[in-house]
This record gives sequence, structure tokens and C-alpha cells, in this order.
Amino acid sequence: MTSTSNTLPVISAPWFTNLANAVQTDRELQVIGKFSDFWIDAVSPGNWRVVLNFQRSSLIPTPWKDLPEDHIAISASPSGWGQIFDPHPKPLLHDLLALGKNSPDVSLCGSDVELVRNLRVLARLVDLGKALHVQH
Repeated sequence: MTSTSNTLPVISAPWFTNLANAVQTDRELQVIGKFSDFWIDAVSPGNWRVVLNFQRSSLIPTPWKDLPEDHIAISASPSGWGQIFDPHPKPLLHDLLALGKNSPDVSLCGSDVELVRNLRVLARLVDLGKALHVQH
């Protein structure tokens, strides 16, 4: 029996630094994110928490005390984060909204307005995270 954890990326607070670096060189995000400004509170309960500000095509890790009231909150177990950035997702777990609805390991909270308003940029961030996994 093979463990699926061998195929899923290991997501941690430092992993998001690699994602932020990938954003800087992604041509698509440089275009679609040019006027975007939103905050993400990414949490793996009991493991780590990362607050990110996506502003003018840059993803910047920031102190949690700077997190505004209107933000996107993504909470997931380690396996849930693996599902989010899995380059070969299972049916019904193919994007962030599907995972929030169908996976018990992923929870989307915070501002629904911010989530929907920035869904295209968020989808591209997830795609970049999947590409990071494939590269390593």
C-alpha cells in the first residue's frame, strides 16, 4: 500500500516564501494581479500560520497583527494543504472552492466578497503552488 503523503507537497510557513518568489517571475500574475490588493490568513491548526498580502502583483508575508478585518482565511490540516497544492487532484477536489465544499480537511472562511473578488488571482496562486511541487 502506497502512502499518498509521499505524493503530496509538504506545506509549511517557509514554503510560502518560495511561493512569494515564484509570484515575482510569473508573467500571468504580473498582469492579472496588477490592481489586486487582498490578504490571506493561511493556517494549519497546531502547526503554523502565515499571513500574506497580495498587492500589485507581489505576495508578501506579513505579521499577523497587520491582518485587516476583511481577509480571506484558509485553514487546512497538513493533508488539506497537500490537497490544495496537489498537482493531480482527485475528482471534486480540483480547485479551492471545491475543496472548501468537499474536503473535511480544508475550510474557507473570512470575507466571501474578498474571496470572490480575487478568485482568479487565488486560482493562479494555487497553480503556482502546484508547479512548485512538481519542480521539487
